[in-house]
Amino acid sequence: MQYHRDKPAYAFNHDGGALWALSHTAMTEQDAADLLVRPLANSQVNVIDWCIGTTGEHNCRTRHNRLIAPSTEQFATIERIVKHYNASGLDILDIVIKHGHANGMKVFGCVRLNHCVDPSRLANSPGEVNFAHYGTLRKDFRLESFQKYLAEVFEDLLAKGVDGITLDFERKAPFFPPDTPQDEKFEATWRFLNRIRTLTSKPVAARVAFESQKGEAQGQQPLRWIAEGLIDIVIPATHNHEPDSLDWQFDEFVAAASSSSRGCRVWPQIWPTGETWVHEKAGWPPERIVERAGQIIRDGADGAYFFNFCCYDEHNQLLPSHYQKMFQSLGR
Repeated sequence: MQYHRDKPAYAFNHDGGALWALSHTAMTEQDAADLLVRPLANSQVNVIDWCIGTTGEHNCRTRHNRLIAPSTEQFATIERIVKHYNASGLDILDIVIKHGHANGMKVFGCVRLNHCVDPSRLANSPGEVNFAHYGTLRKDFRLESFQKYLAEVFEDLLAKGVDGITLDFERKAPFFPPDTPQDEKFEATWRFLNRIRTLTSKPVAARVAFESQKGEAQGQQPLRWIAEGLIDIVIPATHNHEPDSLDWQFDEFVAAASSSSRGCRVWPQIWPTGETWVHEKAGWPPERIVERAGQIIRDGADGAYFFNFCCYDEHNQLLPSHYQKMFQSLGR
């Protein structure tokens, strides 16, 4: 599949956060495929953006062998499931790639660049990440050791055969300690983008704040990154889980992408909450989300990126029935 305007990309951010549902199965390859891929294969979604569990704790095999920390009973179940698949021929991401491809979908590998359930698990490991403990669970993105660690995780995802990678600059801000000079923020992220660009000729996507002021505070310069050919896809989004009004504009990203010598695609984010993120509250109705997706394409984007729709219902289904119908009706 090519990313072109006559077939928009509909990308599903799939973080595997409900892997516990696999505990109700025999945990075979087909069970994982049925739960994690099949519901999307029966829709208009054509890109799975698989997010490893957190920056430091993974839901697939990497060289660092960090698993989801069993801080709760649910996480303990997820750890057991991940260990089971890691000990098999194909880990969970391998299965998603294999069955995603078999169903005509692209699969990207996404890393939450600033999110770790328990940073102390890496803080004392020589040569790995020196997490900064200001606030809670935050890191200093200027650290060479941190950037090196992230690059190694992306190398491992690329080795698995993903079709591209996603740099999530919007998960769990801030990225820098208080009072970090702005020029140092910009330099750190630019240095990281250059490091990542050398890793692969496959598409590199970046999820960023659509509001420049909020993004710059995290060292984001997406228009510069586009102009310099450092990214191939930009995903403008509401900042750090802020509610989505479904009516913000992304004109500057379209303009920048259209003038990029390398070429860049624009996939604005949609996520289903118009209020504070509380799971018990109903989000935007499916018809409003479909309407927004259509408007995004009409306004010049190349696709839409669906964030945090990955929640199982009480019947252990990846998507509640109303969301399944919604994804089936995209672009029609």
